[in-house]
Amino acid sequence: MTTPIQQKIRDKKRIPEQIADMVKSGDWINHGSVGGDSTVCTEAVARRLGPGPGQLKDIEFWMYAMFYPHPELQQIDPSRNTTVSMSSFSFPGIARRAISTT
Repeated sequence: MTTPIQQKIRDKKRIPEQIADMVKSGDWINHGSVGGDSTVCTEAVARRLGPGPGQLKDIEFWMYAMFYPHPELQQIDPSRNTTVSMSSFSFPGIARRAISTT
């Protein structure tokens, strides 16, 4: 038997493509904390990046204590024409600038 809480969780369950479809140009995406970021969702959003109609641009990814470099963003948008990645909330300003420009 399914409890009401279990049903609510099932109702909210989404696949990465559905989550990526919720993103609009200009959105900020907060990845959460260490281990809380979703690589498959980042990949789904990355596939939508670009200058064309229906594609996303001006997306900011806020990554707290990022240990995984998310190469999907670097591969799809190497010159960062459509995205800005902010690597950390907690590092000092000089380290944050160094990380976010690589």
